Amino acid sequence: MDIHDILCRYTAGGETLKDTNAALSAAGAGFHLEPGRNELTDDDRRQTVVGYYPGQASGYGLLDTGTGSMEKVVVTGGRLEHPVNQVQPDGGTNMAAYVIICGRVYEVFGDTLREPAEEEAPAVRKVPRTPDMRRRADLAGRTVRQHTRAGDFEVRYDELGYAVRASRASREAAGTPDE
Repeated sequence: MDIHDILCRYTAGGETLKDTNAALSAAGAGFHLEPGRNELTDDDRRQTVVGYYPGQASGYGLLDTGTGSMEKVVVTGGRLEHPVNQVQPDGGTNMAAYVIICGRVYEVFGDTLREPAEEEAPAVRKVPRTPDMRRRADLAGRTVRQHTRAGDFEVRYDELGYAVRASRASREAAGTPDE
């Protein structure tokens, strides 16, 4: 199960915090949700609604900026209390950010929720949300750079081709392009 799917089930009330943390661990997420910090209580869920449009979302969700901290946030009328990224002149952002609320995932532009962008043309390669941590025998013993919506990552593979570590790539480092 995809990490965002696990978090969607949690924010929709389909899983407990304990079960969600077990699923995140099994999926190799590298993070867990902490009681009191990024936990959604039953009262939080009762106050949370989403509608047909992102602007109808209100209540409590989790903010995903690719760091694994999954901060608990308040959404009111499709907006966060504070901007989490900067919207560029071309309409993009300086950092990918998503809010997972009531089982739905919205992309964040400044402080405003929007539907995640769809591919503009079928020929455009889809950029994954997170690094690909599957076994790759062809990459055994190598470190490769992978481009994701959350940023660039250096992924190290052991001698059998298992991904053993993914860390944010520094902006200065020239890396191997995504395979």
